[in-house]
Amino acid sequence: FPVTWHLIGTLQRRKVKEVIPFVDYFHALDSLKLAQEIQKRTDHVVKCFLQVNISGEESKHGFSKDELLEVLAELDQIEYVGLMTMAPFDADSDELKRIFKETQTLQAEIREKQISNMPMTDMSMGMSRDFKEAIQFGSTFVRIGT
Repeated sequence: FPVTWHLIGTLQRRKVKEVIPFVDYFHALDSLKLAQEIQKRTDHVVKCFLQVNISGEESKHGFSKDELLEVLAELDQIEYVGLMTMAPFDADSDELKRIFKETQTLQAEIREKQISNMPMTDMSMGMSRDFKEAIQFGSTFVRIGT
């Protein structure tokens, strides 16, 4: 059986050359510089989730809603398959729903632009404590572990 490898954590640019040749999906693309490094170091198309910081938390990585489309150049070795976000650990149900809904809306806005390497067919959001709310708002990948 073929194996599909997903990298779900943060990736430092200096580690890209060691890791990205073995990765099919990368769930936390959080900067243009990292995208450019992946483009330079890969020999295959990497399916990436653009990490967005919908909550605005300073401790979270990712693109702001406003800078997302402005900073991305068309890189032919990267396919932007969707968005990834993480809600604050202490978010209540209403805040979770707001964050996941905003992410879903942003994904739809990008998909409507019909950019060739941005199909935006998937979403990576939701963890053990909030996966039910994330699925309600279209998450196709969740991280379960506790």
